[in-house]
Amino acid sequence: MGVKSIGKLKEVITHSGLLVAGAAAFSMSTLFSAMKPVLLTRFVEETGSGESLAGLVVAMPFAGIAAASLVLKPVLRHLGLHQMVLVFGGMLILLELFSAFFFNYHGALLIAQFIGGVSVGVLMGATSRIVATTDLPDEIFGFVDMSAVFLMSFMIAGVGAAVGLYGLQGGYLFAALAALIYTALMLPYQEAETAHFEKKSVVAPLEFGIRPLSVIFMGVLFVTSSGLGFAFLFTKALDLGMGYSIAGSFIGGLVLVSAFACLVGGWCGGRFGPFRPLAAAFITCALGWWVAINAHSQLVFMLALVPAIFSLQFNFPVLLALAGSLDVDGRWAAVATPLITSGFAWAAIAAGLIVSQWDVAALGTATVVGMFVCLLLLVPSRP
Repeated sequence: MGVKSIGKLKEVITHSGLLVAGAAAFSMSTLFSAMKPVLLTRFVEETGSGESLAGLVVAMPFAGIAAASLVLKPVLRHLGLHQMVLVFGGMLILLELFSAFFFNYHGALLIAQFIGGVSVGVLMGATSRIVATTDLPDEIFGFVDMSAVFLMSFMIAGVGAAVGLYGLQGGYLFAALAALIYTALMLPYQEAETAHFEKKSVVAPLEFGIRPLSVIFMGVLFVTSSGLGFAFLFTKALDLGMGYSIAGSFIGGLVLVSAFACLVGGWCGGRFGPFRPLAAAFITCALGWWVAINAHSQLVFMLALVPAIFSLQFNFPVLLALAGSLDVDGRWAAVATPLITSGFAWAAIAAGLIVSQWDVAALGTATVVGMFVCLLLLVPSRP
């Protein structure tokens, strides 16, 4: 098994250009995740707006990522990846610069962030489609996700420092700089490398059925359910007397280390198939979040967060590779990737509704219910 694993690692490395391009595209998405908690608080402080508007502002990029699935088909048909990077990467940079100087115009800001999310969703979908057509989609998705989560830890620190120095404008300027770097990293991936992929694309419409719809809904529900606790993570930590500094250091370090769970998930998906790893992670995630949300001590809270957060990172590449197996061209992977990623937006919205209707403890129960439904969806997700 060791020799086989080394052989697979060497094969993955041969896709180095795709690894960099995919990691850059997915890091554009985790950039929004890194900005969310900081901008949510700062937007209320700096503009005097309510929490509902602030929540909408940070959710708009993820809504845009989901909407990207609606425009992917014509975009993929008419543009190569290199052209898409120039158009949509450039658009993201300009939109973040616009947001930095016009964030007081709330309507314009919402539109800019939504279109920025669409741009990221298109680039994620395009790279996911290419990954899905390789011989090692699980492993490559694992590397790509690991890189994006690893970089998110540094982006959290970067956007925090930028907002601390220059307020909201600093946060959006940081996002523009990050978008510029990620766009530059995607550009060297040559068009010739994707020519074979574009030629074998078919123009027939996607075949809808129970299986693809179940896979996508399961992915969206998993990300949404596993993200419910994130929205009120600091609230729970403060209730336990941890303080912002201690909680921030622990959670930031945990997110950083959990990046390696993406690699493990990709390896397990390639070694055992998607269904057993997914089922195990659904159960582990449910238990972890339920214990963390209902914890009465700091130690139990911190220990429970380990399986809760690791399960999310573990499952993400497995879900994307499963979506890629739905057709030979990877078109379902292109559609599924932005939709599954949008679960982070629905998680923030759903968590707010649940807490306002009941309390923070209800988030643990809601997560368990969501994971149980995900387990049921494994049945129609099988070929």
